Amino acid sequence: MPRMPDRMSAISSALQHLENAMRAMVEENAALRDQLQGIVEKAGHFFNGPQSRGRSAGGARLRDGAPRKRGRAFKFTGEQASEFRKQVEGGKSAASLAKELKVSLPTMYNTLKRAGWRGRGQRGRGRPVRGARPRDGMPRKRGRAFKFTGDQASEFRKQVEGGKSAASLAKELKVSLPTMYNTLKRAGWRGRK
Repeated sequence: MPRMPDRMSAISSALQHLENAMRAMVEENAALRDQLQGIVEKAGHFFNGPQSRGRSAGGARLRDGAPRKRGRAFKFTGEQASEFRKQVEGGKSAASLAKELKVSLPTMYNTLKRAGWRGRGQRGRGRPVRGARPRDGMPRKRGRAFKFTGDQASEFRKQVEGGKSAASLAKELKVSLPTMYNTLKRAGWRGRK
C-alpha cells in the first residue's frame, strides 16, 4: 500500500505538465491570431484603403452612391458583356458563345442580361416558333425520331390497303400496333372504310 501515493503523485505531476503545455499553446494561439489580424488589416489598407473594424451599418456604397455589388465578382466587364450582346443579337447563339469562352450557359445568360439583353423571348417579332419552323415544307417533328422512312411508310400503306392487316404487319416488323398505325397515318392512311 505505500506505493499508491507515489503513483498518484506521478499522475498529478504529469497532469500538471499537461496543463502547463496547454496554457502555453493557448497563449501562443492568441498571439498568432493577433499577428494574423494585423496582416489582414494591412492587406485591407493596401487593396481597399482604410477600413473600419466590424461591419458597416447599412449597405456599403460606392463613391457614386450606387450600392456595392454583393457576392462574387462578375466574370466579364460591362464592355465585354455589351460585345457579347451584340454578337448574340447578330445571330450567334448564347450556347456557342459560352462554349467558346469556356463558361457555363447560366453565366453567359446572366452576363447578357446585365448588358440589357431581353433574352430568347423575341421570337414573336417575325420569327416563327421553333417547333413550327418548316423543314422541307413539313413542320418539324417533336419527340422521338420515326422508326421508318417515308418510303417505307408508303409501302406499308399499300400493303394494308391491299388487304393485309396492320396487326400482322406490325408483328412481322416487330413493332407495336400503335407504332404501325402512326406510321400508316403519316403515309396518309385514313383507316379502314
